[in-house]
Amino acid sequence: MVTHDPVAASYADRVIFLADGRIVDEMIQPTAERVLDRMKHFDAKGRTS
Repeated sequence: MVTHDPVAASYADRVIFLADGRIVDEMIQPTAERVLDRMKHFDAKGRTS
């Protein structure tokens, strides 16, 4: 599944974060809060701010 919704992503066992088609991060056993927090730290190129 591909989504920008942290709640939907939290149902997965693992979340892979992509930017420009490249893997930039991974999270095991995600929660909606953790996914949203991680998403807030990425810029448009997938770099952490």
